[in-house]
Amino acid sequence: MSGMGENIKTRSPYDPASPGAGEAQNQTSSSAPGTAGGVGGNEPMAKLPRLRELPGAERGPATICWGRKVRGSNRLECGEPIDDPRVVDEVMRLINEFLDRVEKHKAVLLSESATPFDNAINALSNWLQEIKVKVGEGGSEGIIRLRNAMLDIGRAMLRLAEEAREGWLKKYRRELEELVERLRSGGVKIIISGDPFDKDVSFTVHLYMDGLAIVVDRVAKRGNITMWVSFTGLEGVRVVVPRLLGDGKLRAMQCGLLLTDGSIHVRGYPMMDTAQLWQVIAWLIAWPGRNHMYIHGLNLNDSGVSVMWRLMAVDHKGAFKNKAEVAEEASKLGDEEFPTFMLYAILGDGNVNVKEKSVRLTMGKSKLELWGGIIERLKSLGFRKKNDNGYAVAYAVNSSKAIELARKMLSDEAVKALIENLAQLPDAERLRRLITLAGMEPGHWAVHQSR
Repeated sequence: MSGMGENIKTRSPYDPASPGAGEAQNQTSSSAPGTAGGVGGNEPMAKLPRLRELPGAERGPATICWGRKVRGSNRLECGEPIDDPRVVDEVMRLINEFLDRVEKHKAVLLSESATPFDNAINALSNWLQEIKVKVGEGGSEGIIRLRNAMLDIGRAMLRLAEEAREGWLKKYRRELEELVERLRSGGVKIIISGDPFDKDVSFTVHLYMDGLAIVVDRVAKRGNITMWVSFTGLEGVRVVVPRLLGDGKLRAMQCGLLLTDGSIHVRGYPMMDTAQLWQVIAWLIAWPGRNHMYIHGLNLNDSGVSVMWRLMAVDHKGAFKNKAEVAEEASKLGDEEFPTFMLYAILGDGNVNVKEKSVRLTMGKSKLELWGGIIERLKSLGFRKKNDNGYAVAYAVNSSKAIELARKMLSDEAVKALIENLAQLPDAERLRRLITLAGMEPGHWAVHQSR
């Protein structure tokens, strides 16, 4: 592989959340394909009934219990049983929401041919062809090295997605089908954690099969329901990325990633979970050296099913102690580096509106103190507080100042090339809007406003 070290297959020793082999609370039994909802053969897929639609006797005596930690395992086990009808009602609400989403997306979740990984595989395959063409067109040595690194990263991602697809068709889909059947019959343990009554505290349902761990979470304060599926047994790769940008630019990128979608593992490794293909590549470019990458699971949203990637910068252990340290360093970045920080922060937790000629950055109210020094820098760039919905605050810059900021964020040749190449991925709409905004003429906007 050009420009990168060998991708060595590894397990996931740094993963604090995904279940380990042999830790399942409920072992699966053999199940023929298509057992859930008439999926087998060419028969139409019947609608999955919600639990509340089933008579009590048919529903079966489901086991609901408080979860307790198990030493050496990332999975909870059943502790105290639950019989409070108010708790049971809240549990059933979350379980029914899970069944609703499986029903809504059964074309990719329960199909014998289509899988949740197909979109990522197609997108990466097409993108790799486009980047190969770009490499063939030549350019400066630095840009060629950058594109070759992106090619190698994309190939590693494609291989992982193809292996996950194979595992889904062979094992994980069947376990999901069996789990649905067990939920209908009562033959599954439902483990809960959190607070079912206090809406300011999260409340979570955990469902385990041999190869699947499913989390259905009622988010604290907001009350919306998130859910994801993680896998046991999928292997990852160790990706070695060359240093492609200067230290100042890299530090700015790292700060932007960590203050938005990134985090710091308890062992000190910078890490990120993301469903966006472009962000996987952006992260790896920002953390040169060894990175551990693997497919962590699936997000089940109302709008669709997305593949979750987990990334860990192995060679950057201890780069930051906590996010407060990241924020302090970001606030002190020089005038050349701060726009690069803003680029990654806005692509993570912001928005670019071409029609309104605006750039917006949103942060949770709990982060306001953390972002204090950064907010002062934002104000110096023309950002103003726009709205406060009780949970988050948005700062935005408009008109010619937004265009000027977009141009500054893309003023570095290598950074611009990176964003332009990542913008060719189908999930990179925000990047494409930023490029469009940077190409606008402030004078035209002023003329338009005066009419």
